[in-house]
Amino acid sequence: MTENSTWHLTHSQPHKFLDYFNPTNGFIRQINILLNRFKSVQTLCAEGETQEEFTHLRNELAFHLVKMSRWWGFDFCPQGLTGIRNPLFLTYVKAHLARNVNDESFFDTFTLQKHMHSGDAGHILVLGQDPFSTPDLTLYYGVDGKKNFRFATLTHTQETQWHRYSYPDFASAWLAAWSTHASAGDVRKNLSEYLAAEREHACARIWHQRYFHRNETQMGIRLYADATQQLSICKSPFGKAEFEAIVNSLAFDVVKHAFTGNITIADLLADNKTLDNSLRTANTLKHRARAHVATTVDPTLKAELDALLDSTLSYIPRRCSGT
Repeated sequence: MTENSTWHLTHSQPHKFLDYFNPTNGFIRQINILLNRFKSVQTLCAEGETQEEFTHLRNELAFHLVKMSRWWGFDFCPQGLTGIRNPLFLTYVKAHLARNVNDESFFDTFTLQKHMHSGDAGHILVLGQDPFSTPDLTLYYGVDGKKNFRFATLTHTQETQWHRYSYPDFASAWLAAWSTHASAGDVRKNLSEYLAAEREHACARIWHQRYFHRNETQMGIRLYADATQQLSICKSPFGKAEFEAIVNSLAFDVVKHAFTGNITIADLLADNKTLDNSLRTANTLKHRARAHVATTVDPTLKAELDALLDSTLSYIPRRCSGT
């Protein structure tokens, strides 16, 4: 089906697919859905959809693209990512901020800081409570005047005690909070697992930052090989999940290059010495590309992308010519 404005008003509200306080839901799936929903809604607006509620949805989705870029720390250029000129995109964001004071406060913290003590690490905007908090351990998160994420513990005297360290994205603060308190009653994971997850997420952050950068075919193959190597040494479930999503997305990029070039995956690999061009390697890439489509793309695109994968051959056996 072609999703119309009524469908989007029901299914494309950001709270339906974004879960800011639970990083285990992952970066890639959430940002892929958010970006595609914004583009789809914007297209309908450009085609003449003018109802006020739908315009509000477009503006809200625009804001969340900005928020996600700060929450997960990826490079964001509105025109490069959405095709919309930066000044126009900003008018969408500001229109949403005029209707939502909490979102306006978050945006201000990362921009003009009219409400903050600019550059003051001790002045903190409280973002919310950790959904995994327990009666014995209540955690809160915030952003300070230096635009870094922080976490705090609610003490028995009902005072909020902010931890002295700061972090470049929310997931880093979340992992640090739970590793700090893992020995103080956390029964879900042990300390070594959290510490491993912190290290592995620090590596994954680099991949998130450049997730939307376009790469030449040969560079894409190299990135896939490098990410696969990093996945192989991950110890924590959190780190493994992050790098599985990264590797699968890179595999899809490689397979898409083969589709675009109307060649087999093995032929695409033939001129690159990073990976061999065997049937096994080609099939692994295609399998990972399918996992990407199944788990981390917008479900509205699944049929189209499955068809792309179905049309891309892994390998054609070579036959010796007769004499």
